[in-house]
Amino acid sequence: MDERKRISVFLVGFILLLVFSTGSIQAQINQFSDLDYPYSVEYQQLEDGQKVAYMDKGKGEPIILIHGLGSYIPAWKQTIPALSEKYRVIALDLPGYGKSSKDVDSYSIPSFAKTVADLQDSLEIEKATWAGHSMGSQIALWAAIDYPDKISRLVLLAPAGFETFTEQEGAMMSNFVTPQSIKATPDSLIRQTFKATFYDFPKEAQFMIEDRVAIRSAENFDGYARAYAGSVQAMLDGPVFEELSRINHPSLIIFGKQDMLIPNRQLHSNLTTKKVAESGHEQLPNSKLKIIDQAGHFVHFEQPEMVNKEILNFLNSK
Repeated sequence: MDERKRISVFLVGFILLLVFSTGSIQAQINQFSDLDYPYSVEYQQLEDGQKVAYMDKGKGEPIILIHGLGSYIPAWKQTIPALSEKYRVIALDLPGYGKSSKDVDSYSIPSFAKTVADLQDSLEIEKATWAGHSMGSQIALWAAIDYPDKISRLVLLAPAGFETFTEQEGAMMSNFVTPQSIKATPDSLIRQTFKATFYDFPKEAQFMIEDRVAIRSAENFDGYARAYAGSVQAMLDGPVFEELSRINHPSLIIFGKQDMLIPNRQLHSNLTTKKVAESGHEQLPNSKLKIIDQAGHFVHFEQPEMVNKEILNFLNSK
């Protein structure tokens, strides 16, 4: 693949993260609730009417895990076992994703942050560490401003929100994704895009592809497609970079050195992952930055031992 085509794939990849498929898999499900999760799932009906799916494992100080764009609870399966040995780990499906409600009118980073905060309140948790991946980090950062007393520390994995975009750049990206385009994306481009989220795609991640194919036949797949498109616009409409200096929570930032989604190579060819990571680190007063080699955007899944060790050391430090 020549450089121009390769970069174009990564532009679409920023928007279509985890919209993936394969022509060789024909699995189907009738309901999102039929997805096979590695942990027992509980449900909480929140005050806004949303039914949120979550898992709750371990004992000790609570950690809330917030997945990224297009993702779900099982994406944390390389993280939960290590953390739950010493901590209470809660991972949720955001509204529109996984086994949570799909009947959402609109999406925004503040509304996602409120959902997580409301779930925390419903579980009678006063303070928790919020850990997010990609869009999940942007949600956690926003919450640190809106709900500072609910958060003790932040763990930010390949965080969205450090890289900034002009209004024109945002319009260009949002035009790539609609509910219709999500359903119509060619398999070849989708597979290529997903592979770009990893440095070296591990076989352990194959279940994500199978699940993504399976939900095509689910009753409310249209709701998932709306959530995905709405989340892309939400990230563009909810920038946090200029607000980072207001956040004083102890924060751990982890990027994969070979992250090909951050920065956007086509729009920001002058940037590198290291530059984006350092710019956020410099703006976030009480933060520590770690860049891990041989890892892409899914750094916590691709290098779980190193990432889990960094997180545990951070949580154990006072």
